[in-house]
Formats: sequence, structure tokens, C-alpha cells
Amino acid sequence: MKKILALMLFLMLLWPAMPQAQDQREGLRILQALERKYAGLQDYIVDIQVHFDIETFRAPDLQAKLYYKVPDLLRIESKRVVFFPRDGGYFNPAQFKQEDYTILFLGYVTYDKRKAAQLRLIPKKIKGATQDMVLTIDTARLLLQEMLLTQTGGKEVRAVFTYGTFGGFELPTFTRLILNLPAAEPGMAQGFGAIPDGGEERRVQGEITISYSNYKVNSGLADVLFKKDKS
Repeated sequence: MKKILALMLFLMLLWPAMPQAQDQREGLRILQALERKYAGLQDYIVDIQVHFDIETFRAPDLQAKLYYKVPDLLRIESKRVVFFPRDGGYFNPAQFKQEDYTILFLGYVTYDKRKAAQLRLIPKKIKGATQDMVLTIDTARLLLQEMLLTQTGGKEVRAVFTYGTFGGFELPTFTRLILNLPAAEPGMAQGFGAIPDGGEERRVQGEITISYSNYKVNSGLADVLFKKDKS
């Protein structure tokens, strides 16, 4: 009887950890499937048009050419000073390497009338501004539908993606970035004038929308193209 009671106590202590382990495996499975889908994507070139609709400052629309190469090389060509949001502004399926994150499976939701999984990715090492992200992934089509970025200084960016097929890969045709930023956000203000200081409680909200056209996929871009002196 004592052995039975001891076994029951052990199972009760173990039980909370078992769903967590299952959830983590489910999150890994979905992320690995997304990675396999884009395993053959090595680079792309695309024309972009960026529209800014942000409180307290104005900026003209930006036309530019974007170059991307795995795992994270990016170059923007434009005739004028460029402000371009790296986080969410360009499609980089190679950025979700499982070894770089603690992955939490948040559960299944209905997104745009379809089944989707939500994963929270917490970087094991903070390299940039992003502290963590929540991904909403269409499980049937393996498409990243939405990405919520929480960044240092209280910045929040929500990216929503629309896709087309180019070179055999589903790539964004339109991205909507929904911003919720501190009032004094130097990265946003650079090149467009200072944002008035409205106090600690003041937030800046707005949107950046990006259209993508004329994709060229896997054209064999050289690393030298992305060196800073080439920008």
C-alpha cells in the first residue's frame, strides 16, 4: 500500500511537467516544419514600396530595392535616405532557429477562419532590440500569418503578412506593421525630425505598410553585395 501511495504521489508531482514537455515538442514540430518548407530559399531580390502613417511626424513614401540572403544578410538600395524597419519589414524564415530560442507552445487559435498555432520565442541571447516574439502560424499551409515583437524600451510591433507564390515559394506581397512605441523613439525619429516629448505616459502609434513586387528568387547573390561599403 505504501508503495502504491508513493507511486501516486510521484505521478502527481510529475504531471504538471508532462503537458509542458508535450507542448514544447508540439512547438518544435511546427517550427521545424516551417523551416523545412523554406529550406531551399537561399536569396531573393524584390522591389518595395513603403508607406508611413505614424503620429507626430510625416515621411514620404519610399521606393527601394531589397536584397536578402540567408541567414540574415540584408541590403536596401534607394535614391534617398532610407528608414526601413528590419524587424518584420522583410521576410526571413531562417531567423527562427530552434537552437536560438526557448520555444513555448501557447495553443491553437482560429485566425482568419483557419486553424493556427501560436508560439512564443524567447531569445537565449539578446542580440538586437527584440526581447521576445509571438508567432501565429497557419498549420495547414505552414504560413507565418502574424508576428508580435516585444522590444527593449517598451516598443511593440505587430506584423501581419499577405502572401503570393514566387519561384516556388510563398513570399509576402504585403506587410502591415502596427506600431506602439515610446514617445521619444530615436530610431523612428531619425531623418524625420524629433518626436515631441509628451511625458512618460505618451505613446506613439501608427502603421508602416510595405508592398513587394518583382521578386527574383535564388539568383545566387554574393556576400560581397551586403558589405557596408556597398550600401
